[in-house]
Amino acid sequence: MQLILLCVVLIVHGQLYAQEPLSALREKKLSKPSLFTSVPEQLEVASTELHRILSSDVNENISAQLSGQFKLVGVVVDKNQHTPGSLTMNIKVQNYDNALFNLTIRFLADNSTSIQGRIIHPKYGDVLELYKDGDKYYLKKVLQRLYMTD
Repeated sequence: MQLILLCVVLIVHGQLYAQEPLSALREKKLSKPSLFTSVPEQLEVASTELHRILSSDVNENISAQLSGQFKLVGVVVDKNQHTPGSLTMNIKVQNYDNALFNLTIRFLADNSTSIQGRIIHPKYGDVLELYKDGDKYYLKKVLQRLYMTD
């Protein structure tokens, strides 16, 4: 009888003081606030503004109206040509909590260009991804967990 009572007490104690399941801890870690709540899920971006940004120098302040719904204000913190045929720059986006805008232009063999990039902040759960579709550029919201931020 005492053995049964001991088992019941241990089971009840285990239920009351059990740790959170690992899946619940992972969900808490993955749930971050959104940075781009005022930005639509996808928006077309003016390629002329992208080229103007790419012509900026390090430490230069920039202000670019990429679309009617998205304005970027920041400072160029890095600009490098790591490989021939491409140029990469990093911009600290001041009007979005100093998020990082990584922008790369590739010069293709047919003398055309392709620009891609992303605006990301490690404390937030969303990313704006810049991509080209045909002759137009778009920013699209994606989940930050799909990117490495550290």
